[in-house]
Amino acid sequence: MWPAPCIQKQIYRMDASVCNNNETEPAKIIFDMDGVITSEQCYWDTAALSVWELLYSSRHLGLERHTKLPQFRTAGLPAGDIARVRRVIFQDDRVIAFFKKRAVNSNWDLAFLTAAFQLVCIFKELNKRGIKAEHCFKAGGAFAPQDLPALSSLLKAHCPGWGPSFEDILTGWAGEDSGSGLFGRMSSLLPPDYRKACGDFLEPCSPFWKGVQEIFQEWYFGEEKLKAVTGREHREPGKEGLIYREEPVIPVEKISDTLKQLRAGGWVLGIATGRPWNELHHPLDKMGLWDYFDRSAVVTFDDVMEAQQLLEREGRSVSLGKPHPFSFLKACFGRSYEREGLYLPPFRRPLPGKCWIVGDSMADLLAAREMGAPFLAVLTGHAGAAGRSILEKEGAHAVLPDITYLARFFKNTPIL
Repeated sequence: MWPAPCIQKQIYRMDASVCNNNETEPAKIIFDMDGVITSEQCYWDTAALSVWELLYSSRHLGLERHTKLPQFRTAGLPAGDIARVRRVIFQDDRVIAFFKKRAVNSNWDLAFLTAAFQLVCIFKELNKRGIKAEHCFKAGGAFAPQDLPALSSLLKAHCPGWGPSFEDILTGWAGEDSGSGLFGRMSSLLPPDYRKACGDFLEPCSPFWKGVQEIFQEWYFGEEKLKAVTGREHREPGKEGLIYREEPVIPVEKISDTLKQLRAGGWVLGIATGRPWNELHHPLDKMGLWDYFDRSAVVTFDDVMEAQQLLEREGRSVSLGKPHPFSFLKACFGRSYEREGLYLPPFRRPLPGKCWIVGDSMADLLAAREMGAPFLAVLTGHAGAAGRSILEKEGAHAVLPDITYLARFFKNTPIL
């Protein structure tokens, strides 16, 4: 027997055919990917390896080896060493939980914030030693991974033996901030002169953020696949690629059967994910799941970036990643739908029963709430069953063990 879902509001018809008040807009179920269909384990490993490289590679900060970490290398890295790196850097995954609870949806952001926190600690230490901010940042404040060797020289000259304390990120620095607000909160930790000099260092999509993303993709795609997918060469050779270790969050046969049932019931299935297209298609295609999804209802990080860049050209800076509802809205209303009501409030809202959101995280829940769509939570994400109480408290329409319970949920939930 499975736990009865916590039904918050029963005001939606559960059959796709009766939901469809407008035949040109069929009822949709929009899925988040990681923690719902695909496991995030390999992504969390990739994020941890990216931070490890930034801190310990001689091409970057080149810190002395942490006693609990393996010596930095890229080739022939066994699974046990990868597990050690993640265990130390993410403190037995408590760092992952810390950011998940604060609606950080992107694993690029997870890697960036974890690495950037250590750099903030370094800047604070240098400031105590009387080192001026201009010695750390170029004119204009641009800072990227390529600048880490120079920072390393300053650190070794003025703070010899300094090493990171990975548990410090779990302290109360974040306050009540969540999502994109954490970037500004982290910036506030810098000494005033450093904060003025650092430019966009601690902002999403800054040169340092993009550098972290590139290192992440090197670990994820591996040496052979990286060039084919991105056109870039590896800067640290020997990486095998964690993409080949992608796994479904539950047995793929069960996922396939569930998606098949939903399609047979008339539902159009979509995706709204923080992954770029090239990190989404390969695993879903390999698992035999790609063809269940309507292409017009698949929205990725690439769509988010395209929309953000359009707004930036108009002089508006808006973060459209979750928990912003943009990706779910675009998946709901179709990729060809005009932008009005998708980017900025007041947001266009789906008709009752037209669009259901399935996710595992607070970022998904908050985005669904903002767009006025019912949210179905599954407990296959990072928090597992322990996440039930917070998801219920925050208003999930129902909390299910995993997506295999969706067909039964839509069949059995009464109509009011």
